[in-house]
Amino acid sequence: MAFVLILALLVRALCDNAVMLEGVQQQEVNLREQMTQLQHETEQWNVEQRWVDVPALLFTLLNYWRIWFCMGLFFLLFWNMWQSEKMNQRYDRSSEEEAAGAEQKEEEQEKQVEQVEKVEQEKKVEQKEKLEQEEKVKQEEKVEQEEQEQQDEVDFYRIPWTRFIAERALLKAQGRLSRCQLVEELMSDLLLACRFVWSNSFYPTLRSAIGVGSAFEGWSPREEDTVYRLLVPVEAPRGHIFHLELYDEEDELARNPRVRVELKCMCEREQQLGDVLCFLHHPVEDLVENQDPSLLQTLCTDAYLDVEKIITWFRVQVATIWNTTLQADAYNLKVLPSRRSCKLQLTNTSSGEKILVELLFGVQQGNSDIFLSSQNTEAGFTPSTTWPQSCAVAEMKYFQYLLKKAGENSVIQSCLRFLAHTLVGMGFSNYVLKTLVFHLVNIIPLGNWQRRNFLSRLESILQYLHFCLKYKRLVHFFIGNKMMPDEVILPHSFRTATPVNLFQHLEDDPDAESRALRDFRVLRDRLLRLLLFGR
Repeated sequence: MAFVLILALLVRALCDNAVMLEGVQQQEVNLREQMTQLQHETEQWNVEQRWVDVPALLFTLLNYWRIWFCMGLFFLLFWNMWQSEKMNQRYDRSSEEEAAGAEQKEEEQEKQVEQVEKVEQEKKVEQKEKLEQEEKVKQEEKVEQEEQEQQDEVDFYRIPWTRFIAERALLKAQGRLSRCQLVEELMSDLLLACRFVWSNSFYPTLRSAIGVGSAFEGWSPREEDTVYRLLVPVEAPRGHIFHLELYDEEDELARNPRVRVELKCMCEREQQLGDVLCFLHHPVEDLVENQDPSLLQTLCTDAYLDVEKIITWFRVQVATIWNTTLQADAYNLKVLPSRRSCKLQLTNTSSGEKILVELLFGVQQGNSDIFLSSQNTEAGFTPSTTWPQSCAVAEMKYFQYLLKKAGENSVIQSCLRFLAHTLVGMGFSNYVLKTLVFHLVNIIPLGNWQRRNFLSRLESILQYLHFCLKYKRLVHFFIGNKMMPDEVILPHSFRTATPVNLFQHLEDDPDAESRALRDFRVLRDRLLRLLLFGR
C-alpha cells in the first residue's frame, strides 16, 4: 500500500515538472528574443540588463533544483525499498538456514541416540547370546556328566558280583513293616483320655502327638530296637500364659531357653461362665478353699515351667488313665524310668509283642515347626527349667518333602537305614548321619538317588563324612539355612542366624578328633565287611 502511494506522488510530481519545464522553455524563447534586441544597445544598458536578468536566472535554476530534488527523493525511496527487500530476503534465508540447521542438528542427535541405543542393544544381545551359550555348554556338560555317571553306575551295577552285593544290601536295609500308624492311634487314645480327665484342672493342655525321629521317617536301624518317639505339644491352661525366653544378650539363638508362666485376669470369664475364680483378683483364702492350685504352684520352679515336674506328674497318672481307654484290654502299659521324657512299654496281651514309645513334651515357638522340648541337651546335665530348641518336627516334614519329590524308587531311606545299622555302638549319632544326607541331597540331584545308585550313594555319604571330619566342620542344616521349602516353617531367627558347626568339639578337643577319625576307619571297614560278607 505504501509503495502504491509513493508511486502516485512521484507521477504527480513528474506531471508538475513537465508543466514547469514547458513554461521554462517558453521563457527561454522570450529571453533569446530579448537578448537579440539588447545586443544592439549600449554597454550601460548591458550592465543594467544583467542586473535585471539575475532574478530570472535564479528562478530558472530554482526550477531545475526542484526537478533534481524530486528525482533524488524518488531514487532514495527506491533504494530504501530495495535495501528493505534485500534485508527481508536475507532474514528469511537466515531463518530458513537456522531452521534447517536446527532440524539437521536434531536429526543428527536422534541418529546419535539411535546409534547408541543400537550399540547397547547389540551388546545386550551379544551378552545374552553369550550367557545362553555358556549356560547351554554348562547344561550339556552337566547332562553328559550325569549320563556318564549313570552309565558308569549302571555298568557297575550290571557286574554280577556288584549286583549281588547291592541287592543283598537293599534287602537288609528294607526292614519290616512299620507300626507307626498303630502307635499313633494308641497315643491318640491316651492323650484324648488325659484331656478329658484334666479338662477342669489347671494342668497344661496336651495336644495331639506328632511322630518324629527315625522310626516315623522310615529308617530305624533295627526293628527290634525301634523306639517310637512322639512330641506332645503343651499349651497353657486357662488363666495362664506362656512366655518363651529364647534370646540371650550376646547370642542370636538361645543356649538355655526357658518357659516363663504368668497369670492373666479371668474376671470376665468368671462373670460369664462362673467356672473359675480369677487368680489375680481374689483373696488367697478363697482360692485355696474353692479352687485347685494354679500351674505356678504345681509344675513350676521360680515362675518357670519345670520339665522334671511335668514328667513326674504325667508318669504318676498315665497308667491309671490308660486303663480308661479302649485299647487297655489289648495292650498292657508299663512306665519305664526316665528323667526328661515319658517312656512307655506297650505289650500285646495276645502275642506278647512289645512296643517302646517315648513321649517328649514341647512348647511351640510361634507358628513355626520349632519347639522348645523336654529332650536332653548335648551337655551332661540339663537344668530342669531349660527347654532346648528342637528341630524334630521340621526334620520330619523336610524328610517327607524329600521322599515325595524323589519318588517311590528312592534309596534315601535305605541308605540311612543301612548306615544306621552299621553305626550301632559307634561314636557317630543318627542325627549326624541324617544331617550328612540332607546336605548331600542338595548337592546330588534327587534323580541320582534311585535303586541303581544305592552303592554309589553309600560311598558318597562316607566320602562326605570323611571330608567333614578332615576339616572339622559339619553345618547344622536348619540354622542359618535360607533356602527351605514352603513345607517347612522356620522362625526368622533361624534363617538369619550364623550357621552352627556340629563338629566344633573336634576343633576344641584334639582327642575327640582322633577318636572320630578312628571311628570313621572302623565304620568304613565294618561297612565294607557288611557289603562283602553280609555280616
